[in-house]
Amino acid sequence: MSNLSAAVIRPQLAEIPRRVRQGRTNHDRLAARLNASLFFEVPAALPGEERAPDSLQFNLRGFGEAEKHAFCAAAARLGVQVSVFGLSEDNARAFWNWQFLGCLPELPKTRAMLMQACDTRLPARLTTDEVDAIGDALLAAAEEALLPGAAYGT
Repeated sequence: MSNLSAAVIRPQLAEIPRRVRQGRTNHDRLAARLNASLFFEVPAALPGEERAPDSLQFNLRGFGEAEKHAFCAAAARLGVQVSVFGLSEDNARAFWNWQFLGCLPELPKTRAMLMQACDTRLPARLTTDEVDAIGDALLAAAEEALLPGAAYGT
């Protein structure tokens, strides 16, 4: 690390606890909202896990491949970028992208899980209204993808 990097980073160290708290608050608020829907499942933290989230990982329920693509497109149109781990060509979580392994094993359960798992950015700086807007967009995108022609919230 250079002196310039250290000079820029050091004053920010005191902000870490506040940003972790805010990130958890935002994550938990959005997770509760999505978990109340039939379309999503946000996994609970593992025992002993202490999260400092800047994104939200969630699973889709009842989406075929076409619906997953439609969901991501609708979410993007509504201002929320969503990545389905198994549909992203370069996602590091998808083991089939691990070309450094050489001979890749076929892991059907892992593949199936990655085809439902999603990620969206959730910066700690977001306000409650912004987190709620992300929830609105994800719910509307899911409804649009699974129930074409339906109007969310009616």
